[in-house]
Amino acid sequence: MKGIKHITEIWHSFPGGFAWIMGISLNIALLTSSCDTTIPGSFIGEDVITISGFLEENQETYSMFWEFLLRTDLKNTLNAYNPNGNGYTLFLPSNQAFNNYIEKNEDYSDFNDLLADSDFSALLIRYHLVNMGIITNDFPYGALPDTTVTGDFLTIGFDDSGGSTVYKINNLAPVTIPNIELINGYIHVIGEVLEPVTMSTYDWISENSHFSIFAEALNLTGLKDTLGIYRTTSSGMVVDNQYTLLAEPDSIYYKQGIMNIDDLVERYKSPGSELTDFENGFYQFVAYHILEGSYFLDEFDETNNYNTYSNFPVQLVSDIEIKINPGKDTLDLIIEVQDTTVIDYVRLDMINSNILTKNGPFHILRDIMEVRIPNRTQRTFEFFEEPQINEVRKTTGEYIYSDQSEMEVLSWFGPEYITYVKTTDIPANNNDYIVLDGNFTIEYIIPKILPGKYSITMKAESSSNDNANIQVAFDGKRLGSSFDLTSGGNPYDVFTVGIVEFQNYETHKITVNSLLPGRFIWDFIRFTPE
Repeated sequence: MKGIKHITEIWHSFPGGFAWIMGISLNIALLTSSCDTTIPGSFIGEDVITISGFLEENQETYSMFWEFLLRTDLKNTLNAYNPNGNGYTLFLPSNQAFNNYIEKNEDYSDFNDLLADSDFSALLIRYHLVNMGIITNDFPYGALPDTTVTGDFLTIGFDDSGGSTVYKINNLAPVTIPNIELINGYIHVIGEVLEPVTMSTYDWISENSHFSIFAEALNLTGLKDTLGIYRTTSSGMVVDNQYTLLAEPDSIYYKQGIMNIDDLVERYKSPGSELTDFENGFYQFVAYHILEGSYFLDEFDETNNYNTYSNFPVQLVSDIEIKINPGKDTLDLIIEVQDTTVIDYVRLDMINSNILTKNGPFHILRDIMEVRIPNRTQRTFEFFEEPQINEVRKTTGEYIYSDQSEMEVLSWFGPEYITYVKTTDIPANNNDYIVLDGNFTIEYIIPKILPGKYSITMKAESSSNDNANIQVAFDGKRLGSSFDLTSGGNPYDVFTVGIVEFQNYETHKITVNSLLPGRFIWDFIRFTPE
């Protein structure tokens, strides 16, 4: 269960809560009273035409987008059904949105200049088309569940500063007319043009004057050099560099008397070592703000530890708000007439977070986040550390991998390939799993886990006679007896592998061998503190 999923769920979670949520309680169904939600008469009967047909019938109203569309092959695409069977979603900029974009863009003097830049304009139009039909009721508070035609994700936020609540795409473009339903998908009219994201997280933060202190901290530690758009894996392959950055704006430091980078260094440095030294306290402070992997706000589990680039993970608890390292420090007191609220956790600026970069999301902190050793939590791993799988984990399909030189945490012996399956409506976590067949050995290097004793469980398909009989080893030591996956009685079964005790915060390797050949459909491996 996700702590934060849809905006309507946030509303129900805040009875009498934050002032900013009140706009949702009044306007979430209608989205806006200040925006123009009146659909012209030509929109009537839109459910019997395609997206392309709607645009053609309303080409005067959306003349600029129509001109772009005529110069691409998307006109035919939007006149047909999505071959994946789940429709399309077009975020349609109004003419005024294009005018605003041109006025703010020094590269184009008028619309014809923009139109003449054929390569960029083709990219721009494709960036507005999502490969899945999505209505506003299904908007997550984070990234949409499928990518645009360019292969990028769009994010959903909301704004109630005008007295009514409006969805905002990429924290930029307000939805002014939602949910125009066509026979092959949906159109949401937006008030700004969405420009494809090309900046790394470091580039974004270094160009934003509100984060000058933390940007300089990344520079002094050398961590900026690890935060590029691409990275090289242990096997030598270049892949997308995915991480999540949490950072304090300068204003948060000012409140604590940290007026510049020198003050921040003085607060956390370890005497006698370079700031680029991994064990230096200042390096650890900065590295603690970088999470391994990409996480939007709606992807944080109810309570979980997330590995960082430092020596320790950070704990995030997602309830009616997201709390970081709760119970570790008293950071604020909110005194009301008859009550005092103790803030013993680091807070997130949830409305302004989910900033999209090429590396993943960037979230803004409302308090200084110092390095703390969190309590142990249950950890579940589903192969998303593998770049090849992480890249497609939100897209329905079957993906075959045969080149192990492209893999970072998975390796296998026996079969020529493994298959990753992302589907729907199955009793597996995240509706996905990996598959091997025959005589096999598969090894999985799992992320770092805090020291302590854990019970290990696995989930796998267990009711078919085609399945294997397996044996499990952890860091080279056999755990438990063999496990017969042909007679579990349930399509997916969770079974206990054994008990382990970790002495250090480090990665580990789990190995699964087939004793009797067959199919192995593996959902996850889980570590529960004892």
